[in-house]
Amino acid sequence: MSSITQAKAEAQKLIKRYNQLQAEAKTADSAAAARKAAEADKLVSQISALQLAITKLQAKDRETTVQKNKVPVAAGKKKGANPIARSPTEEIKRVASEKAVLDTRINRLEDAQKKTRAQIEQLTRAKAELTRLKRQAEQSVATVAQARRTNDEKLQQELAKLIEKKEAEHHSLKRELDVVRQQAQKDAELLKVQRDAARAMMEKQKKDQSLTLQRRHSHKGRLFMVISVGVFALILGILLALLFMPSAVTPPPPVIIIKPPTIKPDPTGPKEPNINAMETYRDRLKDALGPLMVKLPGGTFKMGSKNSSTYYDERPQHKVTLQSFSISQYEVTFEEYDWFATATGSTLPEDNGWGRGRQPVINVSWKDAMNYTQWLSEQTRYNYRLPSEREWEYAAAAGSGKAYWWGYKLEKNKANCSVCGSQWDGKQTAPVGSFPPNPFGLYDTIGNVLEWTNSCFHSSYRGAPSTGHLWKGGDCSKQIARGSSFRSNKNALRRTIRHKFRPNTRIVSLGFRVVRAEE
Repeated sequence: MSSITQAKAEAQKLIKRYNQLQAEAKTADSAAAARKAAEADKLVSQISALQLAITKLQAKDRETTVQKNKVPVAAGKKKGANPIARSPTEEIKRVASEKAVLDTRINRLEDAQKKTRAQIEQLTRAKAELTRLKRQAEQSVATVAQARRTNDEKLQQELAKLIEKKEAEHHSLKRELDVVRQQAQKDAELLKVQRDAARAMMEKQKKDQSLTLQRRHSHKGRLFMVISVGVFALILGILLALLFMPSAVTPPPPVIIIKPPTIKPDPTGPKEPNINAMETYRDRLKDALGPLMVKLPGGTFKMGSKNSSTYYDERPQHKVTLQSFSISQYEVTFEEYDWFATATGSTLPEDNGWGRGRQPVINVSWKDAMNYTQWLSEQTRYNYRLPSEREWEYAAAAGSGKAYWWGYKLEKNKANCSVCGSQWDGKQTAPVGSFPPNPFGLYDTIGNVLEWTNSCFHSSYRGAPSTGHLWKGGDCSKQIARGSSFRSNKNALRRTIRHKFRPNTRIVSLGFRVVRAEE
């Protein structure tokens, strides 16, 4: 293989590598594009050097060819002793043939030069394009860096503003707390003064009553003496009359019947309850009382939606038999949860500005709810836990097979949802117990907040056991929540609806209630 051919092959390899770098630079990021542009610059320099070498080799090849063509002629002239006689026609053909060969070589060289020039122009354009891309990449990097700096500055400013806002809120809350404390102290002092005044008044009333009684007794004594004298005189007169009158039958003295006062029944007295009588109780904690619990009887019910429904995760409908258990009458409130959080040093959940106290606790994860039940168990020495899916649905159904526990139609002001007609609809949670209870005496089984359970997610009820409080297994990376919330629409109020969440989920529409297992 000649040097020119080798040089051309090497140049083709470099050109191919250059084209590859150019294609990769268009899709690469800024840093990679800059590296590829630098490598392409080196390739352009190498290709230019090879093209120059090829041009020199081609020129040298032409000179060598011309010299070879001249050598036979010169040799023929020197060998005058044995000249070869050629006819003019043969000489013309020979010259024409040599000319054709030279023309062919010249044409090839010119074509090679044209290709080389075209490749050099292509490389020059590519170099310019790479330079442009490199400059664009540098500008892009600078723009991105500037944007990041700007975003960082904005974030720092926003963070500083947020910190200032939170500090201002903290100071404001502190001032409000101080005002509340001062007011509470004043109220306590006022209450003490009122209590002392009430005691003094009661003592005065007692003294007045004592004096009145003494006066009455004194008056009664004098009256009794007068009456006694009168009676004695009357008896004496009667005796004297009897002594001097003929005997006669004396009638018995009249009997005075005193009727006891009739006590009228109180019209505001107890009325017939609208719910079944259920046993309720509170377990005593070390320094307080636990949630109000309702003891439910055991029983069998149909769990899930009908097999004709389109809610596939609520099918198939199946019978479940449960033993007796107790469940909290209300959703766990902020008041109850805050007591636990304060006692254990846990984080107080945000109330979203809706208040605490009797509001259902929100922004609690499944783990937070489990920690609360464990604390209740330690405080009471009873087995508290979250309800299972089947326990929750059994308690919410309360023996009713209707769409809602009160009937088949959605009625106004029966629950807190987005279309239930209450003052809290779609806005926020309502204080627990703001609406009528179901037949088991449980409040807010429809609406207000969703409620965590201790059941792992199963995609359907296929294979579910017919007995036992818990269907074990399933995907425990997702925990089931049941019920509906203040945001739920009409279609989401059914008691069979299921929700799955990650155990660390904390949202404003999710709370819980607790179960105490019967021993």
